[in-house]
Amino acid sequence: MKRIIIFTVIALVIAAATGHWYYSDRGRFTTAPEYTGLARSVSGNDLVSDRDPAAVLRFDPSFQYIGGQKFILYGVADTEQHFFVETDDDDKLKSVYWVQYEAYLPEKSYTYDYDDSPLRVKLGDYEFFTDAEAFHYDPEKKRKAGTDGAMVRQFLASKGYSYPTEVAYARMVYLTDASRQKELMIIFMDDLASYELTAAELNDGGANAARWPEIEQAHLDRIRATLTMLPLAAAQ
Repeated sequence: MKRIIIFTVIALVIAAATGHWYYSDRGRFTTAPEYTGLARSVSGNDLVSDRDPAAVLRFDPSFQYIGGQKFILYGVADTEQHFFVETDDDDKLKSVYWVQYEAYLPEKSYTYDYDDSPLRVKLGDYEFFTDAEAFHYDPEKKRKAGTDGAMVRQFLASKGYSYPTEVAYARMVYLTDASRQKELMIIFMDDLASYELTAAELNDGGANAARWPEIEQAHLDRIRATLTMLPLAAAQ
């Protein structure tokens, strides 16, 4: 009897843990990516959007457009991603712009909130909530499927690319209207090798942590130097 009780308790704990994992995993609601019928178009190095916002993102010629995809993220947000990459002489990824247009589905009442982002960056007349950091990328680390980041890694892998090992990262978000239900997110990742530094050295407690503000500013300045944002009417 005691053994039966123990086995029953173990089974209940496993079932509860499995249920928690399953129902807390929002990624299972993300749809498979589609590569055609995208709402935005590309002309040369211009990414053109006629809505949310109606604007053109103009990338430096050193960046090459490698495509885009769309999907429903977590079952709640219509999402479209586009990618511009800069590679080294061996065609390895050196820098990437990940551009994401995202809007909650009409029946959802959620809103986006980035008020606690520590930085603000302006591209032309558009002000972005901004966060920046340095991180180490381990391709062997297990990560959740169905996140927007997972969809990016999957897309890049299909083109033969992987993130650099040491990365300077900035996330910039522009909320397109007062509803706060639509956003344009631009993520820029750059290889820290150009600074001959690692994320561990730059993060809190690292040997070069005092240099992070300098590297952060250089990273943001590189965005300003390689990306321009113009209202659609002004770009035509």
